[in-house]
Amino acid sequence: MRRAINALREWMQLRVRLRDESQFHLDRATADLRALGLSARAAKRAARGRLGSREYRKLALRELGGDWAGLIRMFLAHRVHTSPSFQPLALVTACLLILLLSPAPQLILEGVAGRPLDAGGRGAVFISEQARNLTYVGITKADFKSIQSLEGLTKLERFQSIHARAQASEDVSVAAIESQVRRKTGNPGLRVIPLFERHAILMGPAKAVWGLLAFCSLFFVATHCSKPRWLGYGMAVGCLHALASLMTWAFAIQPWSGTAWAPGGRALLGFLALSAIYLGVVALQCHVWWHDLRRRCPFCLDSLLLPLTEGAADCFLLNSPTTESVCAHGHGVLVETRWESRFRPERSPLQGLVHG
Repeated sequence: MRRAINALREWMQLRVRLRDESQFHLDRATADLRALGLSARAAKRAARGRLGSREYRKLALRELGGDWAGLIRMFLAHRVHTSPSFQPLALVTACLLILLLSPAPQLILEGVAGRPLDAGGRGAVFISEQARNLTYVGITKADFKSIQSLEGLTKLERFQSIHARAQASEDVSVAAIESQVRRKTGNPGLRVIPLFERHAILMGPAKAVWGLLAFCSLFFVATHCSKPRWLGYGMAVGCLHALASLMTWAFAIQPWSGTAWAPGGRALLGFLALSAIYLGVVALQCHVWWHDLRRRCPFCLDSLLLPLTEGAADCFLLNSPTTESVCAHGHGVLVETRWESRFRPERSPLQGLVHG
């Protein structure tokens, strides 16, 4: 964060410098024209015409580095993208943008959480029966009347004219309510499910992918380094990647769920195409996360600098390539070969004398 502030401050100083210099020349030109007998308004207008239009100011800003492209170059010069806080802030910003652009942000949050956010929707249940044929009329009046006398169910009402919904008590499970409903009505075909499951976004595929990745990443991260700070940072950034990815899936699957697909398998093709794109994005996220994490110092979490490769790229046993990257704060060197990657802590001679 400090690097971004320093880069922005230096960029603003360039713009202030150009503005002050432009104002200085404008005042001098106005004073010269006033000395020739022009009025203040006419002198200022003529001075502005002498200095040129806004295009010249834009050209000067571009040459000085005070435009938007110069701000990006300033960020790169200050190594903002290598800061430990860059990826977390970028991922949090992406999550906020998804919520702002989504037509139903609450559905996205509920899909990621796997449960309704409002207290009233947590106990709502849906009562229905598998349709036997096209003449199915739904829950009969006798079944509906029998359900009304059940304990643990309140606010029972018709839902979509042929189903029913109610509010279940917190101390009674859905499976127990379903058993009571079937026993009371004598209809084994009745089903009781949480009403949230009927409206929730399909999150199963995305959560399964990230569950498998979480299991694999724990093994890779634990075997790469044992520093608690490095491990905690890696897990925190990984969780933010997973959160942003799940919210992206929920945002993308909403149009697919709301589309009235024509028969013929188009819905399946659309889902497969969306899943393939999503898997590609997840693979890219994992690559960015691991590539950035393994090149950070385990002590200060800063990105390593000055990579130097020695050896021949076409050799595997003798004179194989070895890349060394150093920590800018003097914590050590990262040594990478074809078979391993390890961080070698180093102390300066002064530190050795002090500890000795």
